Amino acid sequence: MKIEEMIAAKRADCSGCEACANICPKGAIEMIRDAEGFAYPKINPELCIQCGRCDATCPALNFKAKEINSLPKVFAAIYDDEKILRHSSSGGIFSALSEIFLKSGGIVFGAGFDKNWRVVHTSAKNFDELENLRGSKYVQSKIGDVYKKVQDALKSTNVLFSGVPCQCAGLKHFLGRDYENLLIVEIICHGVPSPALWEKYIDELGYAHEITNVNFRSKRHGWSSRFDVNFADKEPLVIQTTKNLYGKLFLNGISERPSCNACKFKFPNGQSDLTLGDAWGVKDFLPEMYDSRGVSIVFVHTDKGKNFLEQASLKTQEIKFADAVKKNPRFLSPTIADPRRRKFFAALAKNADWFAVMQKYFEDDEVAVKETAKKNGVAFRKKFSDVIAQVKKNFAQNILVVSSAREGDAQKNLEKFFEDGLTNCAVYFLQPTGDGQLVCTENFSGAKTKLQNVSALTDFVNRYKINAICVEKPLNFGDDSSALIDWLKTCGLPVKLFTQKKK
Repeated sequence: MKIEEMIAAKRADCSGCEACANICPKGAIEMIRDAEGFAYPKINPELCIQCGRCDATCPALNFKAKEINSLPKVFAAIYDDEKILRHSSSGGIFSALSEIFLKSGGIVFGAGFDKNWRVVHTSAKNFDELENLRGSKYVQSKIGDVYKKVQDALKSTNVLFSGVPCQCAGLKHFLGRDYENLLIVEIICHGVPSPALWEKYIDELGYAHEITNVNFRSKRHGWSSRFDVNFADKEPLVIQTTKNLYGKLFLNGISERPSCNACKFKFPNGQSDLTLGDAWGVKDFLPEMYDSRGVSIVFVHTDKGKNFLEQASLKTQEIKFADAVKKNPRFLSPTIADPRRRKFFAALAKNADWFAVMQKYFEDDEVAVKETAKKNGVAFRKKFSDVIAQVKKNFAQNILVVSSAREGDAQKNLEKFFEDGLTNCAVYFLQPTGDGQLVCTENFSGAKTKLQNVSALTDFVNRYKINAICVEKPLNFGDDSSALIDWLKTCGLPVKLFTQKKK
């Protein structure tokens, strides 16, 4: 089988999505954990009938990169229910969407805990069962036969499926076609740590004490990243994820699956209708939507996703793509592994006491951490630049907007005025900085270019292929006003005057 050849040649191509095991008509494929605790397909030659359905279903073997023609709409969202927000990782958008399905008799599938605190994909048919699916689980969940259950449920009801991007791709390839009564929701994924590592860790915590609840993103102290474990017979463990043994290894990129470092399903190659995450930084770029109880962010990829989002009981406000992804870089680029990753898993393989190994690698190697952070930053910026460049290739024109509006609402109103009224174009806003210079801000990327003087505009319009200019009346650029008027008369580009209507 090609799947086995693929894994032998490049293990990182297999995400463990389990689509192959679900599609096999003879049950010939079993997911077997390797030495790192990640599951890979193993084909039983005695049962296999060489039908090839596993190869035809594998998202990695059949991967086709998508072209980026436009950027998805992005919204900040809050489900204004105190109880729901308290039990959600961010703004409760998953619960709001799930409510639509459950109220109509539908089914919701997502990652939950079993009785031993293992993370598995399971279903919810009512609001009590939905409680187990809320909140982040920083472990690779076991899919089991959930894709089959989704397919069966789609024959008679509406279905919401939530998972990490590779699981969403696995479901889409398993189903083989789209369903109007299926909403696929992916989460922004940092990567999935080893299930075996999680089990060793949680079993150690629960060895002498009964665990009553686990929350990877507790809001006991507000919207943040805190790990919370409740016990029947002692005080809870409440600690910042960055200071937690399991969480820190995850965030440092030491414990993730190899495929996470080469993820094929980052934007634009995801297979979902919506992508959900935390609206990190919303206090800075959209302060009116900030809520200390949590705020979600949602990227809309399909009309179906848009329709369901509009049905949800949510307070929403559109935000810029650049603002959204700069605080959620894993939407675009995969996590780069910490250079100590291989040694970490090799040490686990040689040591029966995994907890002791985790404690050893919990101590920071500052050089390694800084090196990994730097590489992740570089990778994100490159991917972000590539995405913006691909979108701009499709534009019919590039417009330079000259305006003296540069403060707060005036700036926002100016951007909205153009972004609402113009399509298929890139817009560059030229404004005074207040310190004698000029600055050009690109609407899509938020990139700013400082110009020393008006004469530098000629190089700017040539470099960015500006083919039209819009000037807001009155023109007030201080000492540069006269020079700017002269330049506009001689620049050789069409110039149009406009005035915003006062609200």
